[in-house]
Amino acid sequence: MRRKWIKYVIRGFATLVILLFILIAVAEWMIGSGVRNSIQSAQSHFPGKRVDALIALVQCEPCSLENKNRAVWALGQLDDPRALPVLEKYYTGKPCNHRTTICQEKLRIALRHLRHEDQNRFESVLWRWMLQADS
Repeated sequence: MRRKWIKYVIRGFATLVILLFILIAVAEWMIGSGVRNSIQSAQSHFPGKRVDALIALVQCEPCSLENKNRAVWALGQLDDPRALPVLEKYYTGKPCNHRTTICQEKLRIALRHLRHEDQNRFESVLWRWMLQADS
């Protein structure tokens, strides 16, 4: 009886581990796809290297706030230090006003990523293979 119980516990644990890896893989794929889509959108308006195009989109006055917010998120995910001064310029720390300014919460999170304040941040390493070489 005890062997059966141990066998079920081991199978249950193995199933949970497999499900966890599947969930992580799906989340990584979604993050990578989102970053890639943000880059493609930015490069369609501002040709050039991905970080330069995303920075240009954040600074673009007539561009929509939705596109700017996506660019801020993507810059945080890419973890490129060139984005730090630009994002700091737009961060006020005040409550968000999504009708008139870039989302302060997205800026705060992106800045935490760029300043390496997130101790347990590992996800960006896993989806980098999705991005083509930056030419």
